Amino acid sequence: MEMQMAAERKKRAAVIESEGEKLKAINEAEGEAQSRIIDAKADAEAILIEGRAEAEKMRIEAEGASRAIEALAKTLNGDPSDAAKYKLAQQFIDTQGRLATSDNAKVILSNSDNASDALVKALAIYSGEPMTS
Repeated sequence: MEMQMAAERKKRAAVIESEGEKLKAINEAEGEAQSRIIDAKADAEAILIEGRAEAEKMRIEAEGASRAIEALAKTLNGDPSDAAKYKLAQQFIDTQGRLATSDNAKVILSNSDNASDALVKALAIYSGEPMTS
């Protein structure tokens, strides 16, 4: 009888230990899931904040460019189109200079033997004029 009671106690102890291990595994899994959710929400919030910051940066840069074109227009007899063309030409020349000195960027001008033709084409695109080859 005593052996039967000891066996029963061992059986209950094993069941209790098993239940404890089961609850531990469940708690760990739930904790991991909640941790992933919190991390995902934090990542999403960071992306949202970065996007808003980038949008604000772009807005500020656009306002600055607009003011620069307005100032150029005043200098160039008040024509915003001439100011925009000047700005486009300036950016084109700056970009060509940076590309020419870059170690990893190469520019191939199609259907053109020189950079001035490319600039003329860029200005034609800006002004809506038809391009001639």
